[in-house]
Amino acid sequence: MSEGHAEENLTPRKMRLGPQILLALVLLGAAGAAIWYGRPKGVDAAVPTPAAVTSVADGRFVLTPSQLATVTTVPVAQRLFFEDIATEGKIGVDEYRATPVFSPYAGRVITIFARSGEKVRQGDKLFSLQANEMVQAQNDFLAALNVLNKTRSQLSYAANTEKRLRDLYESRVTTLRELQTAQNDLSTAQNDAKTAEVGLEAVRNRLRILGLRDDDMTALQTKGAINPETTIYAPLSGTIIQRKIGPGQYVNTGGSDPSYIIGDLSKVWIIAQLRETDAAKVDLGERIRFKVLAYPGMTFESRVNFIGASVDPATRRIYVRAEIDNAKGLLKPEMYASVHIINERETVSRAVPRQAVIFEGDKARVWVLKPDNAVESRAIRTGLVDGNEIEVTEGLAVGERVISKGALFIDGMTNQG
Repeated sequence: MSEGHAEENLTPRKMRLGPQILLALVLLGAAGAAIWYGRPKGVDAAVPTPAAVTSVADGRFVLTPSQLATVTTVPVAQRLFFEDIATEGKIGVDEYRATPVFSPYAGRVITIFARSGEKVRQGDKLFSLQANEMVQAQNDFLAALNVLNKTRSQLSYAANTEKRLRDLYESRVTTLRELQTAQNDLSTAQNDAKTAEVGLEAVRNRLRILGLRDDDMTALQTKGAINPETTIYAPLSGTIIQRKIGPGQYVNTGGSDPSYIIGDLSKVWIIAQLRETDAAKVDLGERIRFKVLAYPGMTFESRVNFIGASVDPATRRIYVRAEIDNAKGLLKPEMYASVHIINERETVSRAVPRQAVIFEGDKARVWVLKPDNAVESRAIRTGLVDGNEIEVTEGLAVGERVISKGALFIDGMTNQG
């Protein structure tokens, strides 16, 4: 065949294949340049490149053994997930271990004995004041005591008279009428004495209610002198949490603010504010963890023992609290706390590492490795995030292997290819 004929026969084939070959060369050159100039320094040459990924059916890609050695796969496992609900809170006084101390009567404060932060025992002095009501009660006590002494004297006289007339009557010296009159006087004196005793005890109980102790009443009974300065004593042992009065201040009874608040701070409350959106996620007994600014390296833990029955109209929050052991006294009332409530679920869910999940807006997917070294992109639906693991509610089965380390490389290669 002549040279002219050979060129003539080859020309049609070149016309058919030339554009395709040229396009392939352009694409390969562009990809190679991108890999060469875009590869970060220090990246091993064994990292899979787009040119090395082999496409198979159904959108999957097969990795070579060298490519497979550069990625890490983990199996989809089942585990118990805990939802972490972050909120804010504060340290509060255990109201079951705290008592507000009100002045039992109105008066002017004279002396302050106990100050905020001090520890007191039951019966220790808190403050003293001048109170008209206490002065009047002491006066009534002395008056009732005088009445009792008078009736007892009358009773003694009536008893002696009745005895003398009884002896005379038995000796037939006096008449029966005189004896009966003496017996009637004795009965009257006995009733008067009982009434006086009841009246004195009523005034004594009134003084006890006002805060006067029995030894003070004994001294009052012995000396007979009214003390214008009245002392208020601690009703229980604990720590002075608040003192709201000062010397010279006039206090009233029935006020809303107590004079003192005494509490046992060996146990305190952590009071958290739960958002309305999280209300259905928290139940009694849930684990609660918190930190305070004073001890940033310490984490305190307890269990929720109270959930508010209503929403605070001002903050739109629900109060949740737990009891904390505070034997060392580290936690102080009104300390700010960063709170985490752990919602412990009763069912297990599928879990994958966080680095295995590729997020694109509100969608998520992973790369699944098949037994034939093929990888495929799988859309999944995620749930809770707990530490380094993400809950998968749809899209994966237990035991399937997903690419964790190297998932972004695979994603980048397939997108470029």
